[in-house]
Amino acid sequence: METAILLIPPAVNVVVTALFAWFILRQYLRRRRIYQLYWTIALTMAFLATLFYVSMLVAQPVSSAGILFFRLYYILGGALMPSWLGLGSLALVSNPRVVRICSIILSIMSVLAAILIFQASIDLPRLSQIAGTPGTGTLKTGAWLVMTIILNTLGVVAVGGVAIYSGWKLLRRQAQVAGLHTANLLRANILILAGAILNGVAGSLARFLGLQSSFWLIMAVGWTVFFIGVLLTSRRSQNKTVQENSGAETGVEKEKHPASS
Repeated sequence: METAILLIPPAVNVVVTALFAWFILRQYLRRRRIYQLYWTIALTMAFLATLFYVSMLVAQPVSSAGILFFRLYYILGGALMPSWLGLGSLALVSNPRVVRICSIILSIMSVLAAILIFQASIDLPRLSQIAGTPGTGTLKTGAWLVMTIILNTLGVVAVGGVAIYSGWKLLRRQAQVAGLHTANLLRANILILAGAILNGVAGSLARFLGLQSSFWLIMAVGWTVFFIGVLLTSRRSQNKTVQENSGAETGVEKEKHPASS
């Protein structure tokens, strides 16, 4: 019964990240923007990581399957996801060449991080008590920790930095952008920044302040806030598309009725 209750926050994260990943994937399939591809990769990692966490609890953490699920959860969610999310944000404001170079470097670092985590020793007694916590301290300290901190830091800085930069640019522009009030876009960037910070500090709070039991709740709030921010920015794209279509239709009408011009 207790394990079932502890599964609720991770299960919420599974649903939220699945919806978020599907939403961004649909955008990518329509518009083929590279940042949407990287965000889809990162969100799929988040979804799979949380799914592996739930699977680990169902399979029993200290079983062979449970240990494998734990390592996969830690690789995708603990080490890789934040940095790939950051790469997507970086692709919003950087030229394609810089993004390609960063993606190659990040791919190499991701493979290295995965290898280090697979080789890291596990504290089995701590793993047996992982339910409801992020599993902080379950992997014994090693080179994987340095790599994870670097990847997480780069990811949070990239997402947060781009959100701040975008907000600053919006403040210097006109009152409306593509039919959406600049104030609304600014709120969207604030929500994205807040979501990224919550996701980024959830693990740190668990590690340094001992807030193990609140990790999944913080992550659920972080992903929800992040998702709402992205939904608000998507209204800009939808409004822009509607305006362009309306403009095209008006142009057709003018061709049919020259007198109207």
